[in-house]
Amino acid sequence: MELNRLNGCQEHKPVPVADLLVAACEACRRVEWRDRAGEIDPNEGMAALFGNYELVGTLDAVGSPAPEVLVYSAPSLRKRRNLTPFPKHSWVKAAPDLWLTHDGENLLLATNHKLLFENLTRGA
Repeated sequence: MELNRLNGCQEHKPVPVADLLVAACEACRRVEWRDRAGEIDPNEGMAALFGNYELVGTLDAVGSPAPEVLVYSAPSLRKRRNLTPFPKHSWVKAAPDLWLTHDGENLLLATNHKLLFENLTRGA
């Protein structure tokens, strides 16, 4: 599967993870999501990879695209591998209004969209 080259960027390196092909480009700070049938909605990709991660808290943001960062932990070492395609300590736009990075152990999400923030913290 060939992934699009956003903004003429040549740095996209697709990585298979779960049943998806993910290109998280540090150069253009974007993520492309695919499954076997082709391009998928970013929210579907996020749900497939991180839907069972657990919200453990928030952090005041330093260098984040939003004032507060949501911290999620993986339910297992196997699920932690879902972080592999994404650059560590570098924010990429994973979906509209949603930025993602990680520290190797925890998924970090940031958004300025109030409703999205409330949805991501619901039940926590």
